[in-house]
Amino acid sequence: MNDEIREQLSALADDELGELEHPLLLGRMQRDAVLRECLGRYRLIGEVMRGAGASAGLGIAQRVQKALADDAPVMVKQFRSEHWWKPLAGFAVAASVALVAVLAVTTTQTNESVAPIVAATDVAPEVTLVSDSREARWDRIEPQVEKRLSGYLVNHSEYAASRGIQGVMPYARVVSDTRP
Repeated sequence: MNDEIREQLSALADDELGELEHPLLLGRMQRDAVLRECLGRYRLIGEVMRGAGASAGLGIAQRVQKALADDAPVMVKQFRSEHWWKPLAGFAVAASVALVAVLAVTTTQTNESVAPIVAATDVAPEVTLVSDSREARWDRIEPQVEKRLSGYLVNHSEYAASRGIQGVMPYARVVSDTRP
């Protein structure tokens, strides 16, 4: 150990070490036990000079380190957390699948039992004509107007089919020609 390092240790003990030298000296002290002991002596000398008295903790780090080394390590039984949840997870999955199967069967049986009841109900005795099944053609129209309306229907049907129009009016049912 040279004089420069001793001066740095003394400055560290007096909290006067420069900020650039501080990390370098601490790194060197981690690797060298002689430097650590020297710093301990310098601190003790500083305490005595300031009248703080002798440090009661002189060598305490070495005594604690020796006591820890002599003490037998405590073995803690490790609890394997993965052991208990695997069967529980399997049971939960099986219960979920069973519940889905029961609900599916119940829903299917309910739908089948409703269908005969609906079919067994009597139909109203009164028959209402919703639409005429006969082909509706325009009556009493001039041939030119009939040709023009037929062209409109053909164009509309082609346009609706090519565009994939769905909904309320994919095809025309009523065509009229109003004259002023």
